[in-house]
Amino acid sequence: MWFEENIRRVVGDGREILFWHDTWVGDISFKLKFSRLFDLSMYKESTVDEMARLGWNVGGRAWEWRRRLLAWEEESVGECSVMLLNVVLHDIVHDTWRWLLDHIHGYSVRGAYHFLTTSGSTVDRHLVDDVWHKLIPSKVSVFVWRLLRDRLPTKDDLARRRIIQATDTACPTACGMLETAKHLFLDCGTFGSIWSLVFHWLGISSVIGGELRHHFLQFTHMAGLPRSTHLHLRVIWFASVWVIWKERNNRVFNNVVTAPPILLEKIKLNSFLWLKSKRAHFSYSYHDWWKHPLLCMGVH
Repeated sequence: MWFEENIRRVVGDGREILFWHDTWVGDISFKLKFSRLFDLSMYKESTVDEMARLGWNVGGRAWEWRRRLLAWEEESVGECSVMLLNVVLHDIVHDTWRWLLDHIHGYSVRGAYHFLTTSGSTVDRHLVDDVWHKLIPSKVSVFVWRLLRDRLPTKDDLARRRIIQATDTACPTACGMLETAKHLFLDCGTFGSIWSLVFHWLGISSVIGGELRHHFLQFTHMAGLPRSTHLHLRVIWFASVWVIWKERNNRVFNNVVTAPPILLEKIKLNSFLWLKSKRAHFSYSYHDWWKHPLLCMGVH
């Protein structure tokens, strides 16, 4: 979020800063910059002080993993260790926060308000509001928030950060194209076909924008459909991109391939469960949702 992007942790004794989760070296957290290492780490919730005591030089005890690392993962450890070379902890100095928008006076409500009302972040206010909703699991909302800001660890991003080799950036569907977020969720012949299946299930014919943000806004506010459908369509869009991402990870990490029609069934089920869980007036059965989704949305 905009707030998190404009604060940094300043290291003193390192006892209050989470090594992986907080942004304290560079512009993003180690959890995002070295996502594979975070997934494999035995010390996900350790502080900077704890990791330093374990030893974060190459070969140190801080680098204990759930399995043996691959060659490129070992290179990531080396890169991370280099970033830590100049870090010095001070036992008598507490960790602090730094407000990047005003280094002299620090955070103020007035300064934050000025930033929100004059920066480009206000352009996406409607988009931000649409991402967060009580019906949608928080982990899915976070995922979509990252997706719409091009912050997912897709292969092009990982190569750009030198986490993987530039030769290992192909789309997992073996279509021969570079894996970018736009390609993965919209342009790929395999994953892109899922949207056609979704439209067919909804009984709608539509031409949707070619950028992810436009796709999201146009899908969730589809012309000709009443306002009452917007929330349902938003949930379906979230379920669709979530299923695509999970399938992508299954193909990359587990070498498991699921056919698009089965993925559509997962989209139907996820969207139904999310809507059903907290909407008491959503009285339709899964069979009704599976057969007549627009009827369930109140479109007659």
